[in-house]
Amino acid sequence: MKPIHLLIADDHHMVAEGLAKCLSLYPTFDKISYVSNGIKALEYIEQDKPDVILVDINMPEMGGLRLLKALKAQKTCIKPIILSMHSSSEYVHKCTALGAKGYITKDVSSDEIEMAIKIIHKGGVYFSSSVAETALDRKQQFNSDLTTQELIILKRITAGQTTKKIANDIKISPRTVETHRRNIRTKLGLSTTADMIKYAIENQLS
Repeated sequence: MKPIHLLIADDHHMVAEGLAKCLSLYPTFDKISYVSNGIKALEYIEQDKPDVILVDINMPEMGGLRLLKALKAQKTCIKPIILSMHSSSEYVHKCTALGAKGYITKDVSSDEIEMAIKIIHKGGVYFSSSVAETALDRKQQFNSDLTTQELIILKRITAGQTTKKIANDIKISPRTVETHRRNIRTKLGLSTTADMIKYAIENQLS
């Protein structure tokens, strides 16, 4: 995989600098920069064209939501990921509607952040476990064609669990989990796991 050029937009200098130093230890990245608000992020993007941008929601001058809106209007190829202390369904819904490809809370490890960035850079989506739990707790809004077992499995898929992990946790075979995955995709008219995660997040927050 080609090394990733990452931009971090966060007004807390120590947080941004510390995260940049941690992530620079991974061979995943060839360049990591950080700016303190959305305006500076747009200026940087115009000149340097990063691949992925980690975006905090609360920033002075131009916050994360306005930055997402600007990136969406520009139809840029840059993949935005929210990195925030907020995990409420309202924020998750707003950010995904504005084009965020992932939503990670600031309490996760640098390993998880690096993994999420790689997944999203390859075209997937990623939501940290607490975000997925928040979004999928509102089951009454979900597609009524899904069985209880399928809802449980979809919730675990959205939280990033593998087929083996799901099978072990709910005491069924991996083959049965795969059957449920196919049934979920068929019922929802989706093709990939990334589509399933995005659909689940968006519909639970409608």
